[in-house]
Amino acid sequence: MATKLTPTLDDLKDKNLPEIIKMEKKEAYDNSTTLDEAMFATGFGIYNILHMLLSGLILMGVIMQSLALGYVLPAAQCDLDLTLQQRGWLAAIPFSAIILTSYFWGWLADTRGRRFVMLFSMLISTVFAVLASFSPEIISFAVLSFTSAVFMAGPSSVVYTYLGEFTNLRHRDKIVAFGSSFVGIGTILLPAVSWLILPIDISLPINFLKITYRSWRLLVIAANLPLAIGFVLLLFAPESPKFLNASGQQEACLRVLRQMYAVNKRLPEENYPIKSLVEESHTIKALESSGLTAVFKSMKDQTLPLFQVPLLKWTLLICFIQFGLFGTTNGYYVWFPTILNSVANHDGGSAGICAILDAHQKSPGNGTDVVCDDTMSTTTFELSIYIGLVFSSMYIIVGFLVDFMGKKLILLLVLSSTGLSGIGAHLAQNQNIAVVLFAVFQMCGACIGLTNAVTVELFPTKYRAMAICLSMMMGRVGSMAGSNLIGMFLSTNCGLSFYIFGGLILTCALLCFTLPGKSDSAPKSIKTDLTRNQPHGSA
Repeated sequence: MATKLTPTLDDLKDKNLPEIIKMEKKEAYDNSTTLDEAMFATGFGIYNILHMLLSGLILMGVIMQSLALGYVLPAAQCDLDLTLQQRGWLAAIPFSAIILTSYFWGWLADTRGRRFVMLFSMLISTVFAVLASFSPEIISFAVLSFTSAVFMAGPSSVVYTYLGEFTNLRHRDKIVAFGSSFVGIGTILLPAVSWLILPIDISLPINFLKITYRSWRLLVIAANLPLAIGFVLLLFAPESPKFLNASGQQEACLRVLRQMYAVNKRLPEENYPIKSLVEESHTIKALESSGLTAVFKSMKDQTLPLFQVPLLKWTLLICFIQFGLFGTTNGYYVWFPTILNSVANHDGGSAGICAILDAHQKSPGNGTDVVCDDTMSTTTFELSIYIGLVFSSMYIIVGFLVDFMGKKLILLLVLSSTGLSGIGAHLAQNQNIAVVLFAVFQMCGACIGLTNAVTVELFPTKYRAMAICLSMMMGRVGSMAGSNLIGMFLSTNCGLSFYIFGGLILTCALLCFTLPGKSDSAPKSIKTDLTRNQPHGSA
């Protein structure tokens, strides 16, 4: 049988936008079609939006669970007898868990499936979070919180891949950007829920555990509700068609595509014009043998190509950018309540952020002894919500602009402006202006989802989930490094932290010049191999 060469997704990226639009409107298809053409045939509509909302809900659950301890620990310090140092390393638990395990979750997603990984990990994470809310002392709370965070790393590492692989090339950037906006919504919802729950006067003794169930324990559970709801909804969602096709399950892939077509086009599934798919030569193979040797060999096979030419430069670039974005956004967010509380309680005249923090540290009664006070300033919650609103709006704006401006230009503009705002936040001597610039500085986090969209396009399906997980792992390393460095600098040399991290974001902006532009061709060397015409699954 003669071999027929058919264009892949990476070939589509070599075409100009008008040609892609022409393919999207194509009415006649060959008997055997590439997945990329088949994705265009499903159209874009309600199905994609619903899938984006589901993925966004999971993302919102991840960010709320990751950052919840920033609000929980000040209220839990009496019950768990926490020192300031213990609060610091407890707050780092979610980041450390993701660093240690995201590599594993990426391998598992590339070999077992995106949906399987998220369902399994979200369920276990929620169960251990509920158990953590009943912890009688610090050791059990730390162990249970860490275990919950380990499994929370599953959806954190996989959901961007799952989101991107349900949308055709023309709309992928936009849908990933809109899905990422739920991270911003999470930063609004978390302080709002905390504001609602923490003031509640709950004092329910549980004698056999020797604890009193107070409001902070309820907040631990509430922060995990989005993941629990996401788990239930994901039970009714299918596996990624990209994964199904790459793992040789063409008929299952066609069933998903027919469902997408029927919902988007409001037509019967039988009208879907694609009858069979071309099988990819680089198929994803699930483990056929058990044991540590098979696991390590599979992980090595999934990882080594990322550190070899031609993928090496993209791996290093994406990892560095995510390190900078996470280190800055999450690093400052950990100390966000401290900074806002200091600014809100400042009684003097106009002053910069660092001057206010220095004055607050030198004020009487601000020693290292933990005061048993589980209340937080109302102003802190309000400002956190306002900044979360701006943060979420930034994601939505990026989603609307990405189709017109392209990912590269948006990354350049946003990272340059936020990096300069970070430096300006220290230099500004008016506290109101300083807070505004400080808020803009953290908007660099809106580029995390866009960077993941870039990663989805730069890497072949076989290594895509692993590449995203590796970059997200480096991002969490940045979160750990950022939160610790910023905490150290805020007490020793506050201004230096703004210069370092503002400069880091500006460096990321410069590195974005090396990314393919909106109309540039993707690097031909990283294309997935062309395949034989092997039809599967006639309708």
